[in-house]
Amino acid sequence: MSILSDIPVLGGILDKIAGRILPDKGESRQAQSRINEAEVSGAPASILRLWRSFLGCVLAGAFCWEVMVRPVITTYWPHITLPPSVLKEISTLLLCMLGLGF
Repeated sequence: MSILSDIPVLGGILDKIAGRILPDKGESRQAQSRINEAEVSGAPASILRLWRSFLGCVLAGAFCWEVMVRPVITTYWPHITLPPSVLKEISTLLLCMLGLGF
């Protein structure tokens, strides 16, 4: 029941129209929750989840090295020779893995 149903003549009609245009979010969330549970319960144990999370951790670590650690080393200890930066490649792979690829 909504405020529209308090109007005597048009209340029922307006309530039905509003229900179709603006669906109840609670019902949508419950339905999506049931769908998610069904997908997870029927999914076999997959190695895909393991390598994807491993690759994400490795890429995140490499990105942190290139963005935070490498500039500190080159600033405070310029005599240390580091290999060339691969920030462009790491950024491309990380963004593609996150679904924001080019």
